[in-house]
Amino acid sequence: MMRELARLRRDERGVSLAELIVAMSVSILVLTMAGAFFVSVSRASSTTTGVDGNTRVASTAMLELQRMLRVASNNPVASGVDTQFAFQYASPTSMRFFAYINLNSTSDVQPVEVQFTMDQAKRTIVETKWNGSPTDLSRTYFDFPRATTPTLSNSPTSQLTLASSVVPGSLFTYADAGGNPLVPGAAGLSMADLQSVRSVSISLTVGDPDPSRPGARDNVTLTSTVAMPNLRI
Repeated sequence: MMRELARLRRDERGVSLAELIVAMSVSILVLTMAGAFFVSVSRASSTTTGVDGNTRVASTAMLELQRMLRVASNNPVASGVDTQFAFQYASPTSMRFFAYINLNSTSDVQPVEVQFTMDQAKRTIVETKWNGSPTDLSRTYFDFPRATTPTLSNSPTSQLTLASSVVPGSLFTYADAGGNPLVPGAAGLSMADLQSVRSVSISLTVGDPDPSRPGARDNVTLTSTVAMPNLRI
C-alpha cells in the first residue's frame, strides 16, 4: 500500500522545468511562423488589390485615348480650301483634335472635337467634347470652335474624368509620318508641326507620385503608340 502511494506522488510531480522550456520554445516558434505568414499574406493581398485597382483605372483611360486617336481626321469645309487640320493644339499634357466617330448608331458617323487634358494638380485626365454645327442641309460639313490656345472658351457638349490618381509627367509625345519626333514648345506644337502629326505615343502611370512611399509599389504604367490612318494622305 505504501509503495502504491509513493508511485502516485511521483506521478503528480507534473512536467519538469526543462520540458516546460522546450514546450514554450516550440510554441513561440509556431506563433512566430504563423504571424509572419499572416503578415505576408496580408501584404500580398494589399499589393494585389492596389495593382488591380490602378490597372483598371489606367486601362479604361488608355482604351478611350486609343479609340479617339485612331479616328482623328481633318475637318473638311464646303469650299474645299482652308481645311481644318486634325490637331488644333498639342502639348505633353494636353491635345485637342477632330475625330469622326460613330456616336449614335451603325450608320450615324459624325465629327466631334475632343480634348484630353492631364490636370497635374488634381492628378486627373479629363476628356472634353464639342459637337459640330452642320453648315449645309445634307449635314456633310460641320463647323467647330477653333483656337491654338490650350483651352476653348466655348461651352463643351460633354466632359468626363477618365482617370484619377494619375502620376504627373509627360503624357503625350508626337511624331510625323517618318517617325521623327515633334517637340512642343512652351505654347505647344507649332502650326506646321500640328499639320505633320501622324502618331501619338502615350505613357500613362496611375498610383502614388511619391516613389518613397509604400503605395508606389502598386503603380501601374501603360504605354501605347497610336497611328492615325485617316491622316495618312
